[in-house]
Amino acid sequence: MTRIVVADDHPVVLGGLRMMFENSAGYELIGEASSLKETLTVCETLRPDVLILDLNFDGKSSLDLVPELRSRFTALKILVFSAYYSTGLVKKALEAGVQGYLLKDASKTEWTEALSRLVQGKTYLSKHISGVAFKLDEFQNSDFNQLTNLSEREKNIIQLIANGLMEDKIAETLFISKHTVHTHKKNIFKKLQLHTNARAFS
Repeated sequence: MTRIVVADDHPVVLGGLRMMFENSAGYELIGEASSLKETLTVCETLRPDVLILDLNFDGKSSLDLVPELRSRFTALKILVFSAYYSTGLVKKALEAGVQGYLLKDASKTEWTEALSRLVQGKTYLSKHISGVAFKLDEFQNSDFNQLTNLSEREKNIIQLIANGLMEDKIAETLFISKHTVHTHKKNIFKKLQLHTNARAFS
């Protein structure tokens, strides 16, 4: 049973998710939070497997909380759930360390797919999101000059991300720390100024 906490400051959203999980085999909604501070407290108390995190709380970005969540709860999978997205927002979310980004018009089928991939240790982006993620062969075919700016290690990391591996699995595969993987990933985003297809993450 996958244990889930939802953090959202809209009661209607919380109620809708509560009803959805009541009828979802394999998933249990064990807690709710309506503020960023409460999100930390609930995660500390309940230790969920997955946190569904709204992007904004009273005008504040929840992405600012992600590094602390990742540091304190290393096994936690974080799925951003928002009605808004842009290239900048999704890139920032991935760089912060979230494992998924789902839009609020997602169907129950997409919810199931997203949660399943996170539980498997993979990354998921909503099918409607584009212009963020990347795939190594696309750069090999279209922008050789950008690829030459990457180290061999960075190229290896791109390919592993495109294959759906998360930072901890990449670290295990390459025998480096998760912090090193995260640093490489941020450098890759900067060097490549990504504007490619999100299917590499979906």
